[in-house]
Amino acid sequence: MPQFSDERILLHEVQNHAEFKQRLTRLKLSSDLATYDAAVAEITIKWLKLAHQHKSELEKLDAGHAPRATYSRAYYAAYNASKAVRYQSKGIVSLKGDDHQKVAHLPDSFPNVDSWTRSLTSMYEHRLRADYDNWTNTAVENTLKPEDCADLARTFVDACTEFLRVEYGIEI
Repeated sequence: MPQFSDERILLHEVQNHAEFKQRLTRLKLSSDLATYDAAVAEITIKWLKLAHQHKSELEKLDAGHAPRATYSRAYYAAYNASKAVRYQSKGIVSLKGDDHQKVAHLPDSFPNVDSWTRSLTSMYEHRLRADYDNWTNTAVENTLKPEDCADLARTFVDACTEFLRVEYGIEI
């Protein structure tokens, strides 16, 4: 696999890797697409590994004693897994804060996509309250218990890992 000193250069210069690959093919400049595909997969793997790192950190939390941290780590585990799937399948993700609005924009072929769309949106809302709200009724607005949010995140990261393995041959 190619090694980049900074993968962000590829992300910035190429932007949508799927469209860029189509352009190379149309221009008959596709003699080394295996190297290009490996570079794209490497970026996907980095986001998937980050999702697993957040999941690992989530495992160390006691949801009953650290509900805010649990909501936050659960969301970020799911968010980075989503980012890996979206980058690999759609060709592009934003590197700015607006990407959080797209956390639930999974490909139609993702298993139980409608259910995950609702769950990811809910997890994002819980993370926002956990990270930023300090109002009296903030906790009452939560529809998920911290433990349930953590369970969703673990399940989603595993589902993304399996999806990327089966659909794209990507393994970590």
